[in-house]
Amino acid sequence: MHPIDFNSWSGQIGMAQFKKDLGVFDQSAESYIVPSTWLSIGSGTPQAGLAFGCLVAGFVGRAIGRLRCFYLAASIRIVGILVQAATVHSYWQFMVGRVINSVSMGIICNVVPAYQSECAPAKIRGTLINTYQFWLLVGAVMAATCNWGTQYWTTHWAWRLVVVIQFLIPILMLVGGAVLPESPRWLVGKCRNEQALKVLRILRRGAPDDVIQQEWRLRIATEEEQAEHHSATTWLDCFRGSNLRRTAIATGVQCLQNAQGNSFIATYSIVFLQAIGVTDTYKVLILLYFTNMIASGFAFYFADKIGRRPLLFGAACVMAVCMFTVAGITGCDNNAQSIKGALACLFIWQFVQAVGWSSCVWIVTAETPTLQLREKTITIATFAGFIVGVLVTYINPYMQDAGFGNLQGKVGFVYGSFSVVAAVWVIFMLPELKGRALEELDEMFEKNVSVFQFGTFVTEGWGAQIARAEENAAAKDHATIVHGVEPDNGIEVESTNEKGEARAKIAEV
Repeated sequence: MHPIDFNSWSGQIGMAQFKKDLGVFDQSAESYIVPSTWLSIGSGTPQAGLAFGCLVAGFVGRAIGRLRCFYLAASIRIVGILVQAATVHSYWQFMVGRVINSVSMGIICNVVPAYQSECAPAKIRGTLINTYQFWLLVGAVMAATCNWGTQYWTTHWAWRLVVVIQFLIPILMLVGGAVLPESPRWLVGKCRNEQALKVLRILRRGAPDDVIQQEWRLRIATEEEQAEHHSATTWLDCFRGSNLRRTAIATGVQCLQNAQGNSFIATYSIVFLQAIGVTDTYKVLILLYFTNMIASGFAFYFADKIGRRPLLFGAACVMAVCMFTVAGITGCDNNAQSIKGALACLFIWQFVQAVGWSSCVWIVTAETPTLQLREKTITIATFAGFIVGVLVTYINPYMQDAGFGNLQGKVGFVYGSFSVVAAVWVIFMLPELKGRALEELDEMFEKNVSVFQFGTFVTEGWGAQIARAEENAAAKDHATIVHGVEPDNGIEVESTNEKGEARAKIAEV
């Protein structure tokens, strides 16, 4: 959702008609421009709106549920688009509309990955969460293509058309919200157990009903156990005990994503391409975003096959090399050959960034927090990440532009350095989370399992049983389903009472 707005902005600020309609006339250059101070405010303030939207989602998400948050975000989005579409000559009215839009986007960034992680079985959770990032990149391609097609128009529709197209997004959200089921884990957390069972029957369609009920009872029992022994509901709880580690992981991937240049490329891609000497910037930008989108498709397979940790480490290393190379080449000479070399590195950067530090970031952010604190932890993580994005978008013009830092293409040295930091951070901070039920992750974080042992650790509690139940639900042959007591702890689940409340008992050995 947000790349349509943010990536359309990166194209709009390079358009002559946009500068004429909403900018100011520069006597010295004898042309219309958007001043660097305006550009900094216009690019950075919507990032602050994203951060505020994340806070809104953190406060209301647990209370009203995932689907109602979709409706809230769509309604806010419509208002923001209307304000932008009604702009005639006021740059600041256009900015107000973008800020309203960004609040909606902040809500979506918090709610959608959480919803996907709570509905998806462990074995394909990474794949399903990656659909969020993939469609963001589809939006980026749409925005870049629209700007390319309208860049030479001499009417206000040159920059306004891509704004009007954005109406499709909230309309689809409103229609989709009427069809999608609520998160079963959120329903269990609200003691709406019968509704959770109905949702599980939809999500696990085709599985035997007794297997679905087994998974349902285990989820209820897990929630009751968590509420009784590991109750955590306040913002401060995100920084206590094992939750501090989880918050640090989710926050780390979000902050490092933007620090490595994600916000920089999304916001200033046209300006950066012009700075390194590229001529047909809009066409190159479409190809860059298309590369990004195709690469994100690879993450559908690799995120659950290879894992989050290897992808993020390898991507950070390659991204560092690419940014250093771009900065080195363009800093020395801007001839035709150096521009081609810089472009090749940018394409490689976009590809590996999409597989690693775009797709896997949202997967890790969504699956790391515990259920009781998922909204709050994701809020803290995305808020911190967007604050880094604000700093990047505010500061970058002063580092890159002539008359200020004048780094031009050498600004890549800054973002490449952060990729080195990211690679080291992954080694010592990020555990491997693939293939684990969310309840298994609860157990592993509570036992403070080392980052180097996450991949091989054998769980024993409710999480292990839920992982088995999810596998059973996915089994096509009912004969392959394994019933019975989990041997490691002797816990089994009895049938529920009339109110749908699960009980657990310790089997006598």
